[in-house]
Amino acid sequence: MKANLTIESLRVDYKQRDQQITALNDVNFRLAYGTSASLIGPSGCGKSTLLNVLAGLNRNYRGKVLLNGESPQENDRTALILQDYGLLPWKTVWDNVKLGLQIKGMAKKECEIKTEEILRKLGLLDLRKRFPNQLSGGQRQRVAIARSLVLEPELLLMDEPFSSLDALTREEMQDLLLRLWQETKLTILLVTHNIEEAVFLGQKIFVMSTCPGTIIRELENPLAGDYSARGKVEFWEMAASLRSSLRRS
Repeated sequence: MKANLTIESLRVDYKQRDQQITALNDVNFRLAYGTSASLIGPSGCGKSTLLNVLAGLNRNYRGKVLLNGESPQENDRTALILQDYGLLPWKTVWDNVKLGLQIKGMAKKECEIKTEEILRKLGLLDLRKRFPNQLSGGQRQRVAIARSLVLEPELLLMDEPFSSLDALTREEMQDLLLRLWQETKLTILLVTHNIEEAVFLGQKIFVMSTCPGTIIRELENPLAGDYSARGKVEFWEMAASLRSSLRRS
């Protein structure tokens, strides 16, 4: 089963010194099974806060957040990929990728088989004995993706995963993510500041307001999944429209 995500009237507050700050207010949206979605918005609007709620890392919220009918705390089939990859520098590629399986208590033999399969799939098997500081940015990102996918999640959350990569490597990673989504039909929510990336990867595109963040625009995107989209006039027109929405927000 893939993820079916429902968010209704989500509000997140936090205290800063003696002040109460509202990070998110009245956030509402749904993601159907197997949808790839992009989330864009100005800096500080609460995008990362939203992902932390969905990943079960922030339980201090009001409203309804359900993944296949369960709260984020009840559902353990969500994976989160961070901007800094989150790899353990003292562990090899192999050990970083299999860590989640070990934490889940998977039998050693099955753990080894699944780790080898995902490393082979992502072209990382020859790098399995290297440490993160021996890898390029694109290779580290592949390892982070492998570590998430080996757990067979229903929902994949990505927080600015390609922002530190050079332009060519970034496009390569975008193509890889697109291929993986087409193969697995994972439900994906990608946070990005790159509008063109949002258009290339998101079947749905959500635009957030300034803080306190809420969804001010929801767009269906027929160009998502089209490898030739970057060369189409419609692609750049949609990007321009989204950029205008962000300016107005």
